[in-house]
Amino acid sequence: MNRPATLLVAFLVTFATITAGSAVAGYATADGTAPSPEIENDHYLEEDLINDGTPGQADVTMSSDESSQTVVVDPGVEAGGTPGLGLLALLGFGGPDVADRDIRPLANALIENGHDVRVYAPDDDQRRPRDSPDGEPTTLGEELAEADAFVTFRTDYSDEELEDIESFVDGDGRVLLATEPGATFEQPGPASLDARLDVTTGTGYVYNMAENDLNYQRVYAEPDADSALTADVDRAVFPTATTVGTAAGSAEFRPIAGSELSTTRAATEEPLLVRDDGVVMVGDSDFLSPENAQRADNDVLIGNLADFLVTNDRNPARQPPNTDDRAGPTGPTGPTGPTQPQEPTENATSAGGSDTATAR
Repeated sequence: MNRPATLLVAFLVTFATITAGSAVAGYATADGTAPSPEIENDHYLEEDLINDGTPGQADVTMSSDESSQTVVVDPGVEAGGTPGLGLLALLGFGGPDVADRDIRPLANALIENGHDVRVYAPDDDQRRPRDSPDGEPTTLGEELAEADAFVTFRTDYSDEELEDIESFVDGDGRVLLATEPGATFEQPGPASLDARLDVTTGTGYVYNMAENDLNYQRVYAEPDADSALTADVDRAVFPTATTVGTAAGSAEFRPIAGSELSTTRAATEEPLLVRDDGVVMVGDSDFLSPENAQRADNDVLIGNLADFLVTNDRNPARQPPNTDDRAGPTGPTGPTGPTQPQEPTENATSAGGSDTATAR
């Protein structure tokens, strides 16, 4: 056999061998691809790590029977980048900028119990400094003057706004501050707000490789003591949490055993939720969302927080913030009291720098 014929035969034999091997491999794997290698990471294999793959329905209820209170919510987004920002955006119907501020479980619980929920998100040109010629307070100060409670996800307030928040707390107003690990690097906003509210924020995030809810950053927390905030809560889940603290207040929830801090890789028992009188600070901002309200006893915790917000001794007509800084010898007259709930409506109405809602 001459050389060309020999090369041709060798080519045909090699081609047939490759084709037959591919056919056998395709038959063996059923999809024409090689089997995937087995995962060797223990923290993805342990069966007890994912112990609640099918959570039940969230049932956020309130036990308080307080008369109608006004709760102002600062979602911590720029209004200029989200047209039409209001209660609908806060309840999950806005753009991507407010996707992480979907707090329907908390807002609906308040509204269903007859309370007034307002969204504070003014444009930059609506923020008035305290040293304006007419002596008027900031836009936030005006909102708080008519409110009983304040929920915020922001830390970058001006000095004038910080004074309004501090005076609001001094006037028996309730504050819920929800932060997150990334906010600890925004200076000097967090330090200033923390100092005014007598609370502190740690650095890094808490994780647990041994026992967690779906992944190692979704940590479990347990009550540190019996209180109104921990009532009927066995465990809470915080999706991405940082540690928080208070000098004069109390630790309400601490991470379970096995939890560690990302900045030190060491075990931590530092609290994830604290209370100092009328201020509650939590080191996570996502536990309030509808999907997270279904995890563990988060729905019970959210109901407890709703009760905390509306149970206070504040009278907006008698205790407006920063009265001494306002124009005139005694300052303008405050409102006569919180508004009464109206008939359910699908739209949120705008007034000043906020949107008000009295129905889902």
